[in-house]
Amino acid sequence: MPKFTYQAKKGPQEKVSGTVEARTRLQAVSIIEERGLFPLSIEEIEVSASSGSGGGGSRLRRARSKDLIVFTRQFSNLIESGLTIAQALNILFKQAANPALKNIIADIGEKIKGGETLSESLGSHPREFSAYYRAVVRAGEISGSIELVLSRLADFSEQEERTRSDILSALTYPALIVSVGCLSIYALLVYAVPQLTSMFEEAGEALPLPTQLLISISKALRQYWWLISLGIVTVFFIIRQAKVKEERLFLDKFMLRLPVFGEIILKSEMAQFTRMLSLLLESGVSILVALEVVSNTVVNSAVRAEIKNISSDIKEGESLSSAIKKSVYFPIYVVNIINVGEESGTLEKSLKRIAASYEQELSRLIRAFTALLEPVMILVMGLVVGFIVTAMLLPIFQINLITR
Repeated sequence: MPKFTYQAKKGPQEKVSGTVEARTRLQAVSIIEERGLFPLSIEEIEVSASSGSGGGGSRLRRARSKDLIVFTRQFSNLIESGLTIAQALNILFKQAANPALKNIIADIGEKIKGGETLSESLGSHPREFSAYYRAVVRAGEISGSIELVLSRLADFSEQEERTRSDILSALTYPALIVSVGCLSIYALLVYAVPQLTSMFEEAGEALPLPTQLLISISKALRQYWWLISLGIVTVFFIIRQAKVKEERLFLDKFMLRLPVFGEIILKSEMAQFTRMLSLLLESGVSILVALEVVSNTVVNSAVRAEIKNISSDIKEGESLSSAIKKSVYFPIYVVNIINVGEESGTLEKSLKRIAASYEQELSRLIRAFTALLEPVMILVMGLVVGFIVTAMLLPIFQINLITR
């Protein structure tokens, strides 16, 4: 169990210090107060991984997205039933099974007890609660409908999780084919080809061109595998660490231009953008603030730059539909739906319809892409393996013909 050191007031002038064992900081505060003390500071004692066993040292560092969705849904239900935020958090703390989520709830409860608002306390955990999540909660606090915005957040998170799950499940089988194929090719090149190479060298015959090429590839893979691995890691690192704005923008624009794959990225970003924007507007967030929040959650920098241009046009007095009309990423039918929504006062519903449309198109595109990808990958892997087998058998046939 974690230990905490504390300093507390015992009386008007007397200060005391000590240690206390508790599962969370919030529980430590309760124990100290039960002793008749007023806590001034509490610090958790860091315990190294090798200094002991037990549940405290094996805590999860981050709550899973599914746990956060359940937390948001239950939080909404508890507040809707008439409980205060502090009471609801106390119940959720007792019910939480994930240690990481349990600690997060305890920390949020402690900060609220110290006078912070819910949105402010969520800001201490930006990895779990994004700027978008906190903006929606802040809007709910201002409007007094925190249970409603939490329910909407849970709906949005569930839809986002379903979309992510659909994409992962669609790509699982192709990824399995690639993994098995690459392992098979690697085994043939590194283990099977060298065995036959020695036999060919003993025969002293001139080898066919495909066999010479195969032997060269096998030698390169065995002798320079570290250099190949280093090159792959370097390219991956450069892509991940492209921090210069121009480099990141160029790379993201290139990704959007890729056939099929670029369309999947674009539709995914557009679906998330319209759904997020609709939820923020429903919660009472102004259009400019909503666009700023959403732009910070968009992954592709090219789409993010386009959203910032839309925001700038709105600042200059244009409507959302006229600003979006200038974008190269939104088709005309989307502009028309948004225009109708603005004129009828149902912009949020229009954005939801667009998001649902993009999500349906995304699902259809992924199914079509994977349906086409699977046979292509099988064919490519078959051709590669076929080339290796043929290149290894050609010298054997040649030797047999000569010996006859």
